[in-house]
This record gives sequence, structure tokens and C-alpha cells, in this order.
Amino acid sequence: MSSEADAPDITLNEVNVFFLSFIVASHQVRTIKQALDRHGFLDKTLKISPFTADKNHSSSSDDNLISHAHSTQNFDNYYQPCPLQEHGLSEDHVLPPHSHTLAEQRHVIPTNLELRIANRKNKEARAMHAKGKVLCRIGVTNQAGIEAHLSFRAAPSTRLHHHSRLRLAQAVREWLHTLSSPILSTLPKIDTLLKAGRWTYTVYDPMLLLPSNFLAQYPWPKLLAQRLCLYLPNLYTIIGRQLNVTHIAINGPIPALLPGFKNREPSLNILRSPSALVPLLGNFGDPNLPPHMLNFENAFWVRAVQSHITQQWAPLYTMFSRGNISEKRRLLDVISSTSTSEKGQIGREPRDMTAVDLYAGIGYFAFSYAKAGVQKVLCWELNGWSVEGLRRGAKTNGWSTRVVKSSPRGYPLESLHQASIENGKERFLVFHESNANAVNRVNSLRERIAPIRHVNCGYLPTSCESWNIAIQVLDPTEGGWIHAHENVAAKDIQQRKSEVVNIFRDLIHHYRVQESASSFIVECQHIEKVKSYAPGVIHCVYDIAILPSRR
Repeated sequence: MSSEADAPDITLNEVNVFFLSFIVASHQVRTIKQALDRHGFLDKTLKISPFTADKNHSSSSDDNLISHAHSTQNFDNYYQPCPLQEHGLSEDHVLPPHSHTLAEQRHVIPTNLELRIANRKNKEARAMHAKGKVLCRIGVTNQAGIEAHLSFRAAPSTRLHHHSRLRLAQAVREWLHTLSSPILSTLPKIDTLLKAGRWTYTVYDPMLLLPSNFLAQYPWPKLLAQRLCLYLPNLYTIIGRQLNVTHIAINGPIPALLPGFKNREPSLNILRSPSALVPLLGNFGDPNLPPHMLNFENAFWVRAVQSHITQQWAPLYTMFSRGNISEKRRLLDVISSTSTSEKGQIGREPRDMTAVDLYAGIGYFAFSYAKAGVQKVLCWELNGWSVEGLRRGAKTNGWSTRVVKSSPRGYPLESLHQASIENGKERFLVFHESNANAVNRVNSLRERIAPIRHVNCGYLPTSCESWNIAIQVLDPTEGGWIHAHENVAAKDIQQRKSEVVNIFRDLIHHYRVQESASSFIVECQHIEKVKSYAPGVIHCVYDIAILPSRR
């Protein structure tokens, strides 16, 4: 890899790629480093190094600033304009009120944020704008003495994965060499085939997940269908050995409908089952097995670690969306900021509140609440495989869990109180049932748990069917925040914001007496653009604050 000293000359009338670093005084290093790390923007493949005046650095524009940790997203999906309260940021993130002196040592903190420079026009001003956006997003309000530093270097994701991608290509090369000479003679040259391939993948230990377009570029599809299909099992064996994995599968989108059987009509995929997953290597199990303890023990499980939180799931039965990582990280800050944003009137520390996740899955967002310090998280989930994944993941993270299953007549709540609530030990109380039961459950538990201040409605393409439930489980006195997930056309995001707010205002008046409803203010405090769901469609989270009007 080229160092900064021997980087090639750059012509600024073309689009050139640089990476943003921050030059900060010694007393600021720890604060800035931790803030960048919390949001996944710290480049951990490079060391923080002392800055000297002869280093080759400059400022530049933010024409296209993205994080390589989320390479499918663009700048505007992650960095929204100030003010800080729109991001749920707290004063805990403010730097100490110091400014560096000329004699104080300064350091360069590298990030994984990419800058694409088209020309020199307004270069300095654009660099300041980019710096301000990033520091605002990570919660740094005192930006005095912090400078933008640009470096020409390989992308962090390239440095981390380039060798691994070469290993995948090398595995394909090794496989091609195992073919007989008569077959090889009918194929294009090996180097030509390798150049045509796309060697991207994801590893969820111990599984390698290939994209749906793996070897889908010309001339691969025709070759695989006509001449090489019989030899594919050996290819996957070689890939598994080269990349040290036991299982390989091709990923696919989560279908909205499941096929009907025995002349039945297709049904909605309410459980978000990953039926498009195609196993290629290893025993993934029987996709038709019901969620049962014995089946859990014999199933194939994988794991992922994001923001120091481990999640586990059985890929044949449960979906996992890597693209939700930005929202998981954001919740860590949102919880702490909302505890102090009410000017002491009804503010609570996370340890003094309860959160509810109406579509818990394997703990995608529920774990962020626990990581942020919330006392207890109440979860609802229909998919038994997801419930088991949540339980296993919580145990790995050191959190206790109690799973409550519905019975035909409903669970005897009195025994639930005795067994689970009075001792207060379980961090997660997981109801394996429809969230239609959530209101009755919460009402029976209300006096035994801390006030419910956050409700997560994380279902796509829309979570609107759960909003009436969210209103009713939110604390009736202190109110709180409902995080409503929606797929929205990019051009309609602001319009949908108004619609969502009006719906919640109507729900407040419907489910609470008029006197109580009029004492609450309903507003959308933030819109988070999580990821692109489809062309022109954005997965958004609307943070709806429902708080007492007295302030």
C-alpha cells in the first residue's frame, strides 16, 4: 500500500478520492476518538499519529462523503443538518472548553469517511462544511481548534478485505485448474473469467454469504448453466477451505409473499422468513422444521458483532439486515439524549425507564436499548426461531431473558408477576406472541416496571398497524418517544412526516380522554434515513415525541 509520501500526483480537475481525518489537540483526542468510534466512523486500521507541520494535508469539498462501513448509502442518508436536537444528541458529548495552543502537540485521527473532489472551487469552505456536518453528527459542539485533514490512501474496506477478495478469486482460479483439459479448452482464458467476476461477500462466522449476483456477469451464467454445473460442488468446497468457513449460501431478498401449497393462495410473509436463501455448502437443516427446543439444539447458528453487540440467528429461518447498523448505533445516543432533553421536568436516566420493541426479531434494536442502559426491555415477536436467537444473543452479551409463550386461553398474568417481575432480574421479557396482546400485558405490569419512555415499531414496509398499540403502552403520564419505521419514496419523506404526526395526534385523542390528550404535544423530532430499500425508496425512522405540554 502506498504511503502518503509516495502517493501519485492528483489532478483536481478530475474526481479524486481522499479520506477525512481530524487534526486535534492532545486534550481532545480521547473525546473525538470515542465519538467517532460510537458512530462507526473511526478507521481502526490506522493508528492515531502525531501531526507535524510538514505533513501533506489540505482541506477539501464534501461533494460525496460516505462511510465505507455503509458503502450502499450516500452522505445525506447519514448526515442531517444541525441543530443538535434533530439528532438526539446530548451535552454529554460536548468537548471540554479548551483550545489548543501553538505549543500543544496535535494528533491526526483517521476516519473511514471518503471525500470525492471534483475541482478546487470553494474547496476550503466545503471542507469546513463537511467537518461541521460530521462533528455535529457525532455530537461534538465545541469545534474550536479542530481541523480537517485529507489523505490519499486506500479505503479502509479495501485494506481490510482486498486480501480476502483475492482469496475468493484465487479459490475460483484453483477450481478452474481442477477442470480437465478438454473442458478448459472450451472456456475463455482464466484471467478473462476472473476479471469478469465480482468478488464481494460477507462472513457471519462460520458462514460465508455470497450476493445474489455472484458469477452473474458475462460470460459466467451461460458457462455455469451449460458446461460447469456438474463441477460447482467442488467450487464451494474449495471456497470454504480458502476462506475458512464451514457453510456457504447465496443471499436473496426477503419475499413479501410465501408460495401457497396444495392449491392454497400465497400468504403474506409476516415472519420475514428468508425463503430466498440458497444453501451451497454445509448442512443448514430442514427449512420446514418448527421452532422447538430439540430443533434449536440441532440447528445451524451464526453470529455478527456490531457496535460491540453480538447477535445470533439461524440463517435458514431468520433474516438479518446488515444495513440497519446505523439505526442501531443511533439508538445508543438517542436513549441518553432523550433522558436529558426535557430540562429536568420529567427526564429520566436510562436505568430508570423501560423500553418496548413491538417487532423484536433477534434483538436488532432491542439490544441497543439494553446497551444504552435501559432497565428492562419488553419484546414481542411471532417467529419462534427469532425468539431463540434473541435469547441466545442476550445470553452472549450478558443479559438475562425470560420468554413468555401464549396459550390458547392467554398466559396467566398473576403467575407471570410472581415468577418474573417482582424479582426484577430479567433484562428482557420476551413475549412469543402477537403484539396485539401488548396493551393488556403492559397494563398488568405497569405498576411493577419503570415508566415506558421508548417504543420501537420496526416493521417494513410500514409499521402503521402497531401505532395504536404504541400509543397505549407509552407511559400515560410522562409520555415518551415512538420510533416508527416506514419505507417512503424519497420525494415524499417530508410529506409522510406530516401524515405520521397527524395520525399520532388522532390516536392520542382516540385512546386518551380529551383532557389528557390536550395536555400532550406531538411532534416529529427527527427523521433518520437508514438505508435505500429499493430504487427511489428509503427506509426511514420517524422519531415521534409525545410529551406533556408543560415545559
